[in-house]
Amino acid sequence: MNHLHLLIPDLFPPQDIAAEVCAGLHLPALERVLARSTASASPIGTLEDWFCATFGANGVAPVRAAADGLAAGEGYWLCADPVSLQLQRAQMLLLPDVSPGEEEAAALCAKLNAHFDGMGMQFFAPHPRRWYVRLEAEPQLATTPLQQVVWCDAKFHQPQGADALHWQRIATEVQMLLYAYPANQAREARGELLINSLWFWGGGYTAPLQRPFDVCGGSSELAEAFARVAAIPRASSLQGVLGAKGERGLWVDETLSAAQQRGDYFAWREELQRIEQQCQFLLRALRTGRLQHLTLEVLQDKAAQRFELTPASAWKLWRPAHSLARYAV
Repeated sequence: MNHLHLLIPDLFPPQDIAAEVCAGLHLPALERVLARSTASASPIGTLEDWFCATFGANGVAPVRAAADGLAAGEGYWLCADPVSLQLQRAQMLLLPDVSPGEEEAAALCAKLNAHFDGMGMQFFAPHPRRWYVRLEAEPQLATTPLQQVVWCDAKFHQPQGADALHWQRIATEVQMLLYAYPANQAREARGELLINSLWFWGGGYTAPLQRPFDVCGGSSELAEAFARVAAIPRASSLQGVLGAKGERGLWVDETLSAAQQRGDYFAWREELQRIEQQCQFLLRALRTGRLQHLTLEVLQDKAAQRFELTPASAWKLWRPAHSLARYAV
């Protein structure tokens, strides 16, 4: 493998708490990678936009639907993922991973399809946590990816555009149907989170995907979906990516994002130690010639950055390493 693209959303901490959450961290390999690379601003800030731009996709929904086994060749597709909205003080917090059973998801989708029959939309639940709606006509709608809204106030991330009010009404009808459905009442009796809303996002039409990488791996479900549809082999480890045939590999690590969204900076620090070990491995690969080029892309909403490292630049010992807090956004 000559060129590894390492994608790590939310590697850098928020500026207002950077000194506190980075105190005592020992990350010499990661700090060397950052210090000795050629840095530049990245034009893409979200993981979803990055995948669509890199693979030539029209939207996340048709790709993910195809990866989940749906025939996504016709119509306009939106992700319609089940979530739980909880009112806490003045916030409407969005909680993901409500994890309905397969039969429960199918029953809820059937209820939705019966209610919206004749309105040019059809719901699908090929996976309990990943639902979709296929539309006959494209809506004028700008949406926010689910992963940017989890554990946040959903009121500030509502759809925008000419059809926003129409889709707010649809969302309200969906919420009323889900709340009144017996399966949801049974969840409440068991002390489980209610599935009381769907989050619509990632809309687009199906388009042939490009194949920018020869192998792909990591902790990202989205990366797995794009790789499956683009027929890119998967590797279960970073070592497996470097040992695979081909010129370009992709490794995506979303674990820091998940911890940061929950506000769990203890877990965030633990995940950094694992990334530190990966950076040690990659520096050795560069120095021994096993890897010729490393691109580290740090996706952040406010300031995404790209770091390019080669075997020659890895030996630039005169470049001082800085604490991770120095890169806070």
